[in-house]
Amino acid sequence: MGSSSNIAEVKIWRIPTFSVKEEWRAEDSPWPTVPINFLVRVTLENGIFGIGEISTQLWYLNETPEQIQSAIQLCDDCLRGADIANVALCHELMLKTYGGGSIGARGARSGVDMAIWDAIGKLYSVPVFKLLGGGNPAPIPLMFCTYETTPERVAKECEQALSRNYSAIKVKVGDSLLAAGWSHRALVAENDKIAAALEVIPKEIMVDADANQAWGNAGSAVAALRVFQGHSNLSIEQPLHLDDLSGSAYVRKTAGFPLILDESVWSAEAMIAILKAEACDRVVCKINRLGGLSEARKVVAISEAAGVGVSVDTAPYTILGDTSACHLAASCKTTFPFDEGHLSMININGPNPFSGGAKSENGNISLPDAEGYGIEVDWDIVEGW
Repeated sequence: MGSSSNIAEVKIWRIPTFSVKEEWRAEDSPWPTVPINFLVRVTLENGIFGIGEISTQLWYLNETPEQIQSAIQLCDDCLRGADIANVALCHELMLKTYGGGSIGARGARSGVDMAIWDAIGKLYSVPVFKLLGGGNPAPIPLMFCTYETTPERVAKECEQALSRNYSAIKVKVGDSLLAAGWSHRALVAENDKIAAALEVIPKEIMVDADANQAWGNAGSAVAALRVFQGHSNLSIEQPLHLDDLSGSAYVRKTAGFPLILDESVWSAEAMIAILKAEACDRVVCKINRLGGLSEARKVVAISEAAGVGVSVDTAPYTILGDTSACHLAASCKTTFPFDEGHLSMININGPNPFSGGAKSENGNISLPDAEGYGIEVDWDIVEGW
């Protein structure tokens, strides 16, 4: 084996995952029905390796499995011989090779970046969250997410979440609009779900109403929110298109509720544009959309300096990706509830090769104080894929 920290190989395996979220399998669901997950391994010349995960969706991040595989081959070619401790250089090499000129193409890079941080953690025998600037692996509160389609089911799921000690709840309020197109009737139906949630959720529990860009224009969004005046625990997430920052700023200043941006946050530069537009009070940070932990930490730093909150979200990940996102959350100065909206959305078809990592219980998620991500891999199972 070599003695340096230079990269010797980048390799991936398609993880045989399937959706377990009932709403995803419904015929009228706007969500993808075929999860796309890959395990990434970055091996150094000295034999140390790091692992990461790619989670993407055809409609949401615009990446196919074939695209991911070809992108990883390009990453393997350009990163061989690079010093893994020089994370900025590794990203520069990847961006010069693939995906550096426009929005998108971040899924593959996010998985490689995730693996790079795990390898560095093992190289220096420290957890990833400490490398990212955080020092507190204490339990992080979880945010429950309901995808239910009727007010009655939403209320029931919210009550169940409260009984399990969740400190925040997200209600999806854009699905019917995404599936069938905008209409006032559909918007009212989505609002009925918010009303049902607020009726059973006490004021000390945060409620995020996630519209997924589906609420049309700023005027209709403001009008829809007026009926909820007086509910100080309610925030509205991404009611308008990701590019409509002026509209988001108008809703934020007019509706009287904190505004959260999710899909608008795809780079550190986009975060700066959001701040200039005064378009939000909080952002949702997704590793796979941003291109990895490195870019995500830039967004966190910019947001925290501006007094904008950061909610770290997962994706349809296995425990590997979920653990990486949790390390990012542990590095934040103010820890908003960790959005578990995608936890337990997928299962692995067959034996699970992963052990260790983040543990979720009693409405919280916690990290082991282990090097890297603290995840072990059964490579015999992986090679069987």
